[in-house]
Amino acid sequence: MRYINQFKLIQTMLQGTLPDSKALLADVDHEAVIQALKRSKDGLPMQVTFTNAPMEEENLAKMPRRDKERLWRLYDRVREAPEEALPKLLKLQQRYPNVPAIYNYIGLAYFYSRQADKYLEALHETVERFPDYLFGKISLIEYYLHNDQHQKVPEILEGKFELPLHYPTVDMFHISEVRAFFSVVGVYFARVNNLTRTLYHYGVLTQFAPDHPATKKVGDEIILKEISNLRRTFSKKGSKRKRRR
Repeated sequence: MRYINQFKLIQTMLQGTLPDSKALLADVDHEAVIQALKRSKDGLPMQVTFTNAPMEEENLAKMPRRDKERLWRLYDRVREAPEEALPKLLKLQQRYPNVPAIYNYIGLAYFYSRQADKYLEALHETVERFPDYLFGKISLIEYYLHNDQHQKVPEILEGKFELPLHYPTVDMFHISEVRAFFSVVGVYFARVNNLTRTLYHYGVLTQFAPDHPATKKVGDEIILKEISNLRRTFSKKGSKRKRRR
């Protein structure tokens, strides 16, 4: 089933300009997407309830306020001065070995300081030590998606592509958790050409984060996949015409 205006998509391809995914997806009939999913084998994903109110991971919440504020300051420095932030984060890790956020920030420090091997090692360590820490899994998934290894995603998520399946006793998620999860899962479904499911995730994201980079990332993946599919279709038609001649 086609959800995207093919004429507009072809125009974009012919113009050779960077596609505006938000504009191209503005006319998608999201009700049609929902109905298609209801008829599909996997059905419509479970609804997720979320809040914007502050929520902290259990071990992070136990940290003294002074050290917690220090951690936030280091997080703010990770992008601009990773070499400066990294040793301080490592010291905090020694003091608080059960706080997963510290491990996640250490991974970011390795990333921004261009220590690729240590970055991947830190990502795996975070997931292994804290299997219930959502952002650890998301960071590892983002790494593999960035490196065109989307086939590793199902293993990381244990085949669970719906957030409530990972936390069956949780009734309320933080908005950042939903946004991050829906983004990486949406990108994964685009990579495997399951555009109906990707469009569902994109539609949910546009409801509460229409201009967020996480939403744009999913939208861009949808358009890139659609363009790739169109090119493949044109290529097949061209090959058939040549054979007829």
